[in-house]
Amino acid sequence: MLMAVGALSLALTLIVSWLVYLNLTNLSKTRATGNGEAGGNKLNNNSEIISEFTWEKDPVTHSTLGPDATSVGKSAHAAPGGRSSTRGLAAGKPGKDINLTIPSSTLFDQDGIDVSIDYRRNESSGNFITRGNTFNFGMNKGFITILYKVENSKGTIETVSATTTYEIPVDEIFRNYRFIYTPATGKGEIFVNNIIVWSNSGSPQTAMSWKNAGNIIIGKEMDGGGKDIPVFDNLVIRSSGSLLPVAESLVNFMLESNGHGVRLHWTSAANNRVDNFALQRSINGIDFATIATIKADPKVSDDNEYVYNDQPSSSSEIFYYRLRQNFTDGKFIVHALSAIKLETEKNLSIERVNPMPFQKSFDISYFTPASGRVWIQLVDTKGKIRSSETFEVPQGKNVHVFRDHSNLESGTYTLNLVFGDRKVSAPITKS
Repeated sequence: MLMAVGALSLALTLIVSWLVYLNLTNLSKTRATGNGEAGGNKLNNNSEIISEFTWEKDPVTHSTLGPDATSVGKSAHAAPGGRSSTRGLAAGKPGKDINLTIPSSTLFDQDGIDVSIDYRRNESSGNFITRGNTFNFGMNKGFITILYKVENSKGTIETVSATTTYEIPVDEIFRNYRFIYTPATGKGEIFVNNIIVWSNSGSPQTAMSWKNAGNIIIGKEMDGGGKDIPVFDNLVIRSSGSLLPVAESLVNFMLESNGHGVRLHWTSAANNRVDNFALQRSINGIDFATIATIKADPKVSDDNEYVYNDQPSSSSEIFYYRLRQNFTDGKFIVHALSAIKLETEKNLSIERVNPMPFQKSFDISYFTPASGRVWIQLVDTKGKIRSSETFEVPQGKNVHVFRDHSNLESGTYTLNLVFGDRKVSAPITKS
């Protein structure tokens, strides 16, 4: 009971903190410094995806993003019944171990890692994700287990190994299981559906020790309990950052609304160690695309700013930006996102006409950018104005009831809304 109350309290705290951070009611200017913090599946850790599998179709060795797997259990296949009515990875019959093998690659040789997978339990023990003898995220007799190794400041290897107190329920429900190790803080964390269930605090600026550790295996010693139903779905592996001296962190990152665009400017220390800056934009704060890459200038002082003007074409009013610093030694750091709300001017528009078609009358819902006089006209197919009304309206959204006092013939007309020197039109039909 105490554990459930504590978990609920933590969930509420995370949600409130996230909403306070975004504060979308006052986003004409936003500022962010330092690294993004790791969180659950919906709390983005501001890092890029290295590998992703959704197992929507066979062969299940094909990835959605990143390198394909090279082998899998003979009976494993994509089957209906995954999370959210999708397909997922099933061991198949006669229930051989899944053993989906992703070949070793420098892509995975990160200082810190973030692995996430949807799973529903049908067996006692097994491993979600394994890499050699350096990393294992799985369960033992139903309880989540974790093993990983880190390189301490003395150059020796320390092993963190634990069986958590969280027991995975045996039911038909998929849950998201996620492990994050953040090298900047030295902290390892396990989340279940975004709720933290285990953590270990190590030394800051400590890297994982798993480079060149071999293949990554999904579902090692897991056969789905002999049932031919999906047990895995939505595998995502991300980097959770690199070890970088404090002096190389972002000094400042500022967003400003600039008409219909956004002006980004930032300051960075140690420019002689930075190769370039990748500017990334998102409309949901989760999926980012690179919009520009700016070459670093080693002659720029710490007090001088880099500037970029972005003109997003999306109709969204809120945009999220983040900056990735790519260093000359091949390392990188993705800094915390910032959000901005554009100050856009809404123009004259017809928003809705109802009913369609009409008989004796219809409602027209429209928007005017200022107070003033409007004209509403019905024009026939020959361009002749058959009916016209004019009246004063306030700025904003308005609704007018048009009544057919002219007993118009059945057919198609053009509805014109005229305001000042502007006109918008919409087709309309009388039955």
